[in-house]
Amino acid sequence: MAEKRKTNWFFKFIAFLSFTFILAPMIVIVIVSFNAGEGIMFPPQGFSLRWYANIFAENSKFVSGFFNSVKVAFFATLFDVVIGVLASIGVTKYNMKGKGFLISLFTSPLFIPSIAFAFVLLQMTAPLRILTPFWKILIGHIVIILPYIIRNSVGILTGFDWTIEDAAASLGANPAKVLWKVTLPIIRPAIISGALLAFLYSFDEVVISSFLTSAKFSTLPVQIINYMEFKFDPTVAAISTILMGLSLLLMILTDKFIGLDMLAKQ
Repeated sequence: MAEKRKTNWFFKFIAFLSFTFILAPMIVIVIVSFNAGEGIMFPPQGFSLRWYANIFAENSKFVSGFFNSVKVAFFATLFDVVIGVLASIGVTKYNMKGKGFLISLFTSPLFIPSIAFAFVLLQMTAPLRILTPFWKILIGHIVIILPYIIRNSVGILTGFDWTIEDAAASLGANPAKVLWKVTLPIIRPAIISGALLAFLYSFDEVVISSFLTSAKFSTLPVQIINYMEFKFDPTVAAISTILMGLSLLLMILTDKFIGLDMLAKQ
């Protein structure tokens, strides 16, 4: 009994160290964002909200960059959810030749260096004057986040009981209703978890956006990098604090309406 108690305390101590290692940098960033001094330092020199005000200053492009990132991530995720889920159903439901090759093809962007893909995409889209920077970045993000949708959807559809669809069809449901009323509700946790991962990756992506951005359209990560080339103050820490707060809010809403335990099972 004593040995078991010692083992429990040991694992609790390891867990405490692990959480401290993960959370400590975030806590430091939050504290630094309220620093009254001119530079990034810890402990801070007093309390101030000046760096949060700097985010929304008239000459600041952080707000526009944030909405540009959200717009790109939203449309890229929406497009990939439709394409990725339908593709996943196709390769898992039907016995076809080259199924493994198709899955490898869909997930191949995970293994291609972002800088190489960004350079190729830049060369391909540069002659196309009709494409604005938004569309160029959107195309790149659609490609690189598709594997997150595919992997989550294929993972749950591999063990899917397709006789459920046959039962629904035998009761008079047409293929569209079977897909909408039967299949999609069952695999919804996998779709949502993949969509969240895809959205966050697209929002945070910087390499492709850096290659394809312009003075008129730029995402938040690019704006942050451009800002840090000339200034090094707690404004970036303030932006990071806001983004962490939004991420926490997203997790709370997801847990309330879907359940994080359901997403963890995928």
